[in-house]
Order: sequence, then C-alpha cells, then structure tokens
Amino acid sequence: MKSSLKNMVLVLFTITAISALLVGLVQDMTKDAIATANQQAKNIAKYNVLNTTAEESTVVADTTRLIGDFQITVSTVKRTADDSLVGYAVEAPSITKSGYADRIVLMVGFVEENGIAKVNGVEVLSQKETPGLGANMTKEGNSLERSIVGKDAADVKFSVTKEGGSFDALTGSTISSRAYANAIETAYAGYLWATGRLDTSEEALEAAPTGASMLQQNEPEAQKGEECNE
Repeated sequence: MKSSLKNMVLVLFTITAISALLVGLVQDMTKDAIATANQQAKNIAKYNVLNTTAEESTVVADTTRLIGDFQITVSTVKRTADDSLVGYAVEAPSITKSGYADRIVLMVGFVEENGIAKVNGVEVLSQKETPGLGANMTKEGNSLERSIVGKDAADVKFSVTKEGGSFDALTGSTISSRAYANAIETAYAGYLWATGRLDTSEEALEAAPTGASMLQQNEPEAQKGEECNE
C-alpha cells in the first residue's frame, strides 16, 4: 500500500477503534466481578468495625437513606447465638468535605454501652488520596483512627485539632483529615437517624447537636481556599 497521509490516518483510526472496543469488552467482562468484590469487602468491614465475624454474628437489617446524591447505609448486627445486639455498622461518605483527590467513604462501627454510643472501629472503603500522605488513613492505628476509636461519639468534635476538633490530622494531610472527620460525622448522623435518636423535622435539625446537621445537607459544600495536602 502506498504510504500517504490518508492511509496513515485510516490505519491510526482503525487501531484506535479496535483498542476502544477491546477496552469496552474488558470493562464489561470485569464490572460484575469488581462489583461483587467491592460488596464482599463491605460485608467483611461491617463485622470488622464491630470486632466480630460472620460466624459469630449476623446482619439482621440494612437501612439506607439518600442525602442528595449520597447514600448512608446503617447495618444492624446481632449475635447469632442469642440474638443480642452487637452494634451498628454505618457506611458513609464525606458529604461536605472532599478529600485531596475525591470524597472518601468509611465504614464506622458504633456499639452501645451504658447508654452511650462508642465509636468501635473504622475502615476506609474508598479513597484516592496521595500515597504516603492522605492515603495513610488506610493504615491500622493511624492518628485519625486513634483520635476517636473508643470514645463516646456524642463527645467527638468533627474537625481536626488545630481547628478545635477531636481529630489528630495525618502529617501534611489536613484536607484528607477534614474529609475523614466529616465522614465520621455523617456516619454518626446516620446512626442517630436509624436508631430513632434524631428528629429529622426542619425545626429539630436547626437546633440539632453535632452530627445531626449532616442529615439536612442536599448539596456538597464547595471547597474553596483549602490548603494543599503537601
């Protein structure tokens, strides 16, 4: 074939079309497997944040609420042996605070002891933060996790310590740390709502304690003037 610009363009177009088709086919073939793997990870996290296992306990109910485009799911977990309550595992995103790259999603466990709800455990389900900085939130025993696990959720202030909050920020990662704190706040609000501890009427929300305000958000709050993680 005689080389020409027209022939070169035709060959390039053909290669690009074939490549796009192959990528589409691969995505179509793997999307179900990826969705299944993600759901399995969530199911495991529900037990992990409550220090139990699927052999010892059972998820007896999943309650979901939409806040704008965001979803909060509260799972009630009970012991299989005696049907006693283990606690609540809440899947929640950072609604009003985005991370450095994107919003994060956490699984947060709440257990009830002597009339209070304690933060029992936290697992990061989704994050796109900078490796070595914000992504350190996935490491077990990181400063954010240590700040709130074991504490009465009602006493937690959902911001970083330098802003008067309860969360010790990850080094060099203030934005990521704010998003983490906000996701915990969202989870706590979901817990309050699912357990009937939160009056979601407009009047009650206006005077609500920390955490409850998350349930009246309809749009994510724009992030302006935030400092860089690095």
